[in-house]
Amino acid sequence: MEQSPQIKTATTPFEKMQTTDQKNINKAADLNRSYIAPEIARQRLRTIEALDIKSGEHILDIGCGTGFLTYEMALIVGDEGRIQAIDISDPMIDHTLDRCRDLSQVSAKVGDVCNLNFEDNSFDAITCTQVLLYVENIDDALAEMHRVLKPGGRIAVLETDWRGVVMSSNYPEITETIMKTWDKTVASPNLPPRLSKLLKQKAFKAIRTEAIPLLNTSFSKNSFSVNTVPWLSKNAYRMDAITKEDGQVWVEDLVELGRTDAYFFCLNRFLFIAIK
Repeated sequence: MEQSPQIKTATTPFEKMQTTDQKNINKAADLNRSYIAPEIARQRLRTIEALDIKSGEHILDIGCGTGFLTYEMALIVGDEGRIQAIDISDPMIDHTLDRCRDLSQVSAKVGDVCNLNFEDNSFDAITCTQVLLYVENIDDALAEMHRVLKPGGRIAVLETDWRGVVMSSNYPEITETIMKTWDKTVASPNLPPRLSKLLKQKAFKAIRTEAIPLLNTSFSKNSFSVNTVPWLSKNAYRMDAITKEDGQVWVEDLVELGRTDAYFFCLNRFLFIAIK
């Protein structure tokens, strides 16, 4: 969910209306740029380390996005393993298949986390990255993941709570409005504080949680935040929470803070590891 490689592009007029197909294509392209950020690369590495992925394992990647994590896990499981990637978006699947076109151990298809089309006890491990906040019925999603996971299998769920963002801005009121609007955009905001309890209720065990900070103290076009803040501003405009002018002023202020070495952004993501 996030992005644009040049933050200045967000100062152009926002468009409220796009076709659904075009929105999905644009989102896939934006996410592809965001996933290149060094802090997101470290996030993937930590997810892989925490899952302790081994050669030959069968892994389900839920919400594969444009396939970065899928690709990296496929290299670890090797030719004897299998990575099944799913995403709700066709353009995301297209990106993943293209990225992994030389890896025969990778399959990717459109899928729904609340209705996984796989047999019981199919996978040694499951990753679910930035998916559940979009899901209204978290119980169904976790139940499905528990069903398709082998006994003793591991699960890694990564989620964000945007209420915890800390960032520099000369327009704190606009910042607060933009962040509150994001909560109205997703089905399950403020999920991390509730997720351990929900995992326990679905019989997951040995649950552990760690924070993965996304920290940017300089203004780099390759950073997560610089790719994300224009999207957040546009989202608030589309939701009629701010005016186009407010959004442009807010983003331009962040650009100026970057020019004067006063830029700061920090957001925690939370990695939940559990066992069936």
